[in-house]
Amino acid sequence: MSATPKYAAKSTLRTLKNFSKGYTDMQAKVREATSNDPWGPSGTQMNELAMATHNPQAFLEIMEILDKRMNDKGKNWRHVFKALTVLDYLLHVGSEDVVKYARENVYIVKTLKEFQYLDEDGKDQGSNVRQKAKDITALLSDEARLKEERRSRNAMRDRMSGRAPGDSDAHTPVYDRPGMGDDDRDLQRALEESRRMAQTESKTRTSEEDDLQKALELSRKDEQDRLETIKKYNELSFAEDWEPDQKRPINQYEQQNNNNNNDFFGSDFGGRNNNNNNQNNNTNNNNFDAFASMNGF
Repeated sequence: MSATPKYAAKSTLRTLKNFSKGYTDMQAKVREATSNDPWGPSGTQMNELAMATHNPQAFLEIMEILDKRMNDKGKNWRHVFKALTVLDYLLHVGSEDVVKYARENVYIVKTLKEFQYLDEDGKDQGSNVRQKAKDITALLSDEARLKEERRSRNAMRDRMSGRAPGDSDAHTPVYDRPGMGDDDRDLQRALEESRRMAQTESKTRTSEEDDLQKALELSRKDEQDRLETIKKYNELSFAEDWEPDQKRPINQYEQQNNNNNNDFFGSDFGGRNNNNNNQNNNTNNNNFDAFASMNGF
């Protein structure tokens, strides 16, 4: 399966982390097989890890990373699910040390029967983890069943690889086991569902963003229409309030007020001024005559 740029970048970061954290080549392979990528682990990857468990040092390195992955939480549910898938494979095909280790640490697997995680869409992504944990717990509790399944699958693997029964040569390359087809299909179904949910979520986000953009555009248009209506209303009101005087009729009160003002300043006040002036002139004339008479003495 070809990696998208996003997951190719994640793979590069994983490689850098493997180097910076000092992970061995075998630990890096376990981390790759149990990554957060929405695919894998492949049968080839799991077969390589199963054969490596016959090496004591490699066995410890493999189980150390699987233990860390199974203790992961939340959004890294793929780490947990893939680690359980690899462990299930190793229990059937790996060394007896895997079976012993799993039984001694079965509490880790039992705890995962209660694993919970809901994604952003409310989908229960923890259900696959819980089911796989229940299957492994049941297998570990039934020693006879586990022995029979290990014998049967190892015999089939030997036939497919052309080796003699009982040959435990760990260096012989082994590829996909037909007996593990169901597990592979379960894993692929879970990962396919995860990819489908991611695509649906992406489409939903795009649709919601489009709807939001349309709503904003409509809101802006409504606001522009509202402002335009207010502007037109104000212009009409201004025109009515400031209509020219020659077009506006003069009421009776204004006409009467104008007439009274003209009579007051033009007629009455003017008449009184003339009378006062005449009286003053007469007085002046009389005074003059009196002095004139006095001059006659």
